[in-house]
Amino acid sequence: MFAGIGIASYLIGMVATMPASLLFGDQAWRTGVSGTVWHGEVGVAGGSVLRWDWAPLRSITSLGFAADWHATGANTDLGGRALIRPGRMVVDKVSGSADATLLHLAAPNLPFSCAMTMQVELPRLALGGDDQEIEGEIATDAGSCMPTRGAAAAAPVPPLHITAQPIGNETRIRITPMAQQRQELVTATLARDGGFTVTMTRDGAAMLPFAGIPGGSSITF
Repeated sequence: MFAGIGIASYLIGMVATMPASLLFGDQAWRTGVSGTVWHGEVGVAGGSVLRWDWAPLRSITSLGFAADWHATGANTDLGGRALIRPGRMVVDKVSGSADATLLHLAAPNLPFSCAMTMQVELPRLALGGDDQEIEGEIATDAGSCMPTRGAAAAAPVPPLHITAQPIGNETRIRITPMAQQRQELVTATLARDGGFTVTMTRDGAAMLPFAGIPGGSSITF
């Protein structure tokens, strides 16, 4: 028993002193990183800062890297928990406001960027493995979005309502105008095994042209 405690203490000590830069590669959205894996922070293009504290006990019991995190900045005050394993990430208990520039942290390959504020309630997001799902709700303020490539002008975007609900063996996602929540702009399904299909309606293509998906078409990833 004492040997096990000693080994665990040694491993915790090693993790505590590792530089925070090990967690983040040289990403386009990263403006700087400091601290250690135990407690560190990374800057996000747009002005927000993401800080985290490693949760050693939760890491041991979950067999992964667990941390509590908090993002702050202009229009951003968002916090939650994260658990990372090889090929899997779980984010839960997320709540607060976020500037849309944080989308590039979560999805760096998005073909567009937006200027708007989001109110986020995300009880659970699990990606990787055979039980992937998303449960949550996002409400945005009016803003604008534009493609990340090309010279297209920014398109105005009305307040949006985004919901994700696990139903059976899939998660169903809907994007609608906040003022007309029966008018679907985008629908998507995430299968538990990771299959992801996005469908753009004709109304969605007209209102969200920066997404680059023709109205009435579906894309499967």
